[in-house]
Amino acid sequence: MPTGKVTRFSRLAATSLKGSMRLAMLGPRSLIGKDSPKKLLEDLHLATAEDLLETLGRLKGTSMKLGQLASFIDAGVLPPDVRDLYQGVLGSLRDAAPPMKRELVTEVFRHEFGKDPGDIFARFSEEPVAAASLGQVHLALTKDGREVAVKVQYPGIEDAIRSDLAVTTAVRPLLPLLAPGLDAGDALEEMRARLLEECDYLLEAENMDTLADRYEGHPFVIVPRSIPELSTERILTMGRARGRPFAKVMELGQAEKDRVGEMLFRFYYGSLYRYGFTSADPHPGNYFLMDDGRMAFFDFGLACNLDPRMVPFLQGAFMALRDQDVQGVFKNAVAMRYVTRPDQIDPRRFYDWVRLVLDPVSEDREYTFTREFIAERTATMLDPRNPWWSFLRQLNLPRWGILVYRLELGLFAVLAQLGATANWHRIVLEFWNVAEPSTELGRAEAEWMTTHPK
Repeated sequence: MPTGKVTRFSRLAATSLKGSMRLAMLGPRSLIGKDSPKKLLEDLHLATAEDLLETLGRLKGTSMKLGQLASFIDAGVLPPDVRDLYQGVLGSLRDAAPPMKRELVTEVFRHEFGKDPGDIFARFSEEPVAAASLGQVHLALTKDGREVAVKVQYPGIEDAIRSDLAVTTAVRPLLPLLAPGLDAGDALEEMRARLLEECDYLLEAENMDTLADRYEGHPFVIVPRSIPELSTERILTMGRARGRPFAKVMELGQAEKDRVGEMLFRFYYGSLYRYGFTSADPHPGNYFLMDDGRMAFFDFGLACNLDPRMVPFLQGAFMALRDQDVQGVFKNAVAMRYVTRPDQIDPRRFYDWVRLVLDPVSEDREYTFTREFIAERTATMLDPRNPWWSFLRQLNLPRWGILVYRLELGLFAVLAQLGATANWHRIVLEFWNVAEPSTELGRAEAEWMTTHPK
């Protein structure tokens, strides 16, 4: 795995160049080949997607994280007819990236424990069952008979991330030109701190155990616990969870996918608003649907701690949105520093944008998440042709809200993949304790909460 910023950037640039060259050759090939232009174009996109998969999988770190996000968040930059192809190929980055060699795994164990895996565990699978952006997962059996999952960090991954972050730091002087309302220093520092935190598996173990405590005995959520004596900063051992991965969940009927969507929403959003703490990484590789109908959640390296000072304003903004109170939404946004130049922003236009991006939860009605909604929402930030693009340049994304935004966009994107339907508005009102549960899952959770207070 390359760790230098020049080498890492060069690998990405070379992959982009290969794609461009294929596109340039499409015309001549269509004239002399036997395949139709449509078939040639499909082959071109497939080859380009596979190149991206290989490059991002080898680079790992932040580059691979971007590939994971692209595998389920519709940014609206790809035509619908090739979107599924790219997302299908890049979906392998969620759990099947190129693994590190066995010798490197042993090297990490010797560095952390002074022993080989076979000396620590009664049984240790040499082949990983999953490989992701910062490390890969092996199955093992402890000497006292417990089945566990062992996450082993790639050697040099922290250096690779620091190299990637150095590139973002270099563009910091340009950010005020692109987004005058953004506090660029705060945004970049928050991103840097959170990415480097993910390299500390002891911190992740603490996050995991915190949520395991809070969800003890929950009717549809299970969070495995870490095993402290078998965990270090670079190796994390936890209880093993079994279940269907997201790709298998996508094969279920719509009613079952709706149920999964509601469980995801209640765990990620509910943890945030009830406890002020949740995982900020809801991508599809971080949970299983268990055979008993519960969801097992893991991977808590990227955790979101909600600033308690913001809670009254978040609730106030949501209630104002419900009541179509333009000034109420704007006043709370100013208090939360989403708007830092209130005299230059039209409150009505700001309200209309909030109404757009929070459409799924803004009204008391059933709502079906769609990939078109995610593409439209993402385009407001990424596409200069979008009518909202210039307006958003005047807004701020406060440091405390960066992971909240990351969580929300990721969660909504997963729900769009599921095509999940529910009255999400009423569920949020439950989180704020201003509505009774209106679903079977909500009632089961409410009963559990009577014996499990915050």
